[in-house]
Amino acid sequence: MIYGIGHDVLEIKRVALLLEGPHGQKFMDRVLTRAELVLAGNKGARRLEFVAGRFAAKEAVSKAFGCGIGGMIGFWDIEILPDNRGKPVVTLSQSAWSRLGINEPEQYVVHLTISHQTELASAFSVVEKL
Repeated sequence: MIYGIGHDVLEIKRVALLLEGPHGQKFMDRVLTRAELVLAGNKGARRLEFVAGRFAAKEAVSKAFGCGIGGMIGFWDIEILPDNRGKPVVTLSQSAWSRLGINEPEQYVVHLTISHQTELASAFSVVEKL
């Protein structure tokens, strides 16, 4: 059963302005988990695309839970790491599950796709209740 869906689109140029500004690292530290920061550091010229994609993805996941980024779910509550084929796998912190009032997180699967093009990053998420 579908619990919720979420979608987000972001202009990559907006992220570029943030990262190139004086608070670029602070922005990345606020949005990305430690493991995601390591991945971003290894992306080279594709770092901007990666950061924009993760931002959009976390927004999409939070929307799929019906709350958006804020009091219930923060950026650090959502970690998105690639599996061995590169597919994005979402992990939610235990405290986020608790704030959402979900006592059996193993009964939920978070599906996610992230897309990029020259100017846009887009993410679509479906939360499925098994």
